[in-house]
Amino acid sequence: MALRWGFVSAGKVCSDFGACLQSLPEEHKIVAVAARDLDRAKEFAKLHDIPQAYQGYDKIAEDPNVDIAYIGVVHNYHYEHALLMLQHGKHVLCEKPLCLTEAQAKGLVAEAKKQNVFFMEGVWSRFFPAYQKIREIIGTGQLGEVKLVIANFGDYALDVERVCTKATAGGAILDKGIYAIQLASMVFGGQKPTSVSSNGYLLDTGVDGISSTVLKYPNNAMAVLNSSIMCDFPNEAFIMGEKKKIKVCFPFWCPTRIEISDAEKIIEVHEFPLPEIKGDFIYTNATGMQYEVAAVGKYIKEGAKESPLMSQNESIVIAGIMDKARHDLGYYYDDEK
Repeated sequence: MALRWGFVSAGKVCSDFGACLQSLPEEHKIVAVAARDLDRAKEFAKLHDIPQAYQGYDKIAEDPNVDIAYIGVVHNYHYEHALLMLQHGKHVLCEKPLCLTEAQAKGLVAEAKKQNVFFMEGVWSRFFPAYQKIREIIGTGQLGEVKLVIANFGDYALDVERVCTKATAGGAILDKGIYAIQLASMVFGGQKPTSVSSNGYLLDTGVDGISSTVLKYPNNAMAVLNSSIMCDFPNEAFIMGEKKKIKVCFPFWCPTRIEISDAEKIIEVHEFPLPEIKGDFIYTNATGMQYEVAAVGKYIKEGAKESPLMSQNESIVIAGIMDKARHDLGYYYDDEK
């Protein structure tokens, strides 16, 4: 029987994710979508051939035909709606960033454990074949001990209100930087850094426009992570070991190519073609969401409550890193002061 999904939002990311779900019709089915505006929910349902459209997200929680809720609303609503779904016994896949704070992340994880349901932050990067290859290369010791991760994610977005507004939990770290943070976290085994420090500039709206965050780890290892909504970056990442290094080519958060180099030259190239899915996609390499879809379906079928590739504890660690990075810059939510 196909896993039955309910969509909490009818936005852009839901459109791309929905198309990937529907590319695996034997395993997955979207049975309902909800939005604040009923007409928008109906329009989305018609576009994606979804049988039920609701006004109000609580309807997804109450629908007995929904097995798993996909949370695709704006960042500042993640906690509220994910908690509601968990409290109604739904499995939950929540888009990144999982929450606005470490405390919220801990609250959701506790509720998921209480309800004994599957719960994961939707860091789709972790399920790309390129990321699997990165984990494999590091695990074999080919690089030697990893000492430095550098990741850059910057896109000009000062014309996007959601990204520039504190009320919608905007800012470069929450919108872009999380991808750099999750890569460093993966490379260093999901452990909590020994220190986090960030420097940069806030916009007049109070959210971070550009920043550089340094994470320190045991054994003299570190990560330098740059994020921006004020200008474009190359959007590549580098993983440097004592012997060799990996370049995670653009776009590093959903890559199709990695390069392994020694001190002088590229010695290996690995390329991974994306799934071919019909449709008009909005986000870069969005058909790669199919990897995450397939993994979540497998976990739930096997009775797992979380993913070993994106654990609940690691989501808490990442949320804590973002808290410290924001606070270093002077970015506090109104209820944090």
